[in-house]
Amino acid sequence: MLSIIIPTINEEKNISITLSILSEIFKNIFFEIIIVDDKSSDKTVSEIKKFKNKSNLNIKILINKYPRGLGNALLLGYNLSNQKFVMFLDADLSIKKDDIYKLYKSRKVNSIVVGSRYLKKSNIIGASRVKIFISKLLNKFISIIFQIPIFDISHSFRIISKKINLNSANLTHPGFFWETTLNAVISGFKIEEIPITFIDRRFGLSKNHSIKLLKSSIISIFNILFKNK
Repeated sequence: MLSIIIPTINEEKNISITLSILSEIFKNIFFEIIIVDDKSSDKTVSEIKKFKNKSNLNIKILINKYPRGLGNALLLGYNLSNQKFVMFLDADLSIKKDDIYKLYKSRKVNSIVVGSRYLKKSNIIGASRVKIFISKLLNKFISIIFQIPIFDISHSFRIISKKINLNSANLTHPGFFWETTLNAVISGFKIEEIPITFIDRRFGLSKNHSIKLLKSSIISIFNILFKNK
């Protein structure tokens, strides 16, 4: 029924807690977890294997020898899944349990449903105001220019009907999410969003550095404006 794709890079302090939370949320639902690790240099993989051995969860571990960005890791997991729905979830404990289950309940065939940080009933805790402002501005620009009817196109937390063929020339964040979302809409699939509470990570370092985000944004704007014509 459900595959949960978790990309990891050096998440040894978070991953066991995340897996415990998922086992609690979905204890009465058939689901699998596919973890795609982009060459962690800490004990992330050891922690995953340790948790897998002591639990009855269906956990698949894919060690990516050639990291090419967040989108690449998610695509590897997505293509490995054979379930009806796929959820993308970060390992950084930024999403509350109630919101993870709420997104699952919001799943729809032929649709992408995004857990949105920017709806009126959404909430953001601990994140930089400057980062939030830039993210909102970029998301608004993309949604207006390409007539995509949601506010948070770039958020990775989403549940996707497996009928959708994810397609993006950009494998980095946030461009990967802009392109896959737009290409899904162009192909006739629906896009929706629900409000969630987003909590900035407590452990580990964010992989979303400003320069990388800007570079990814420029690449995808170019791809959308010119390559997709």
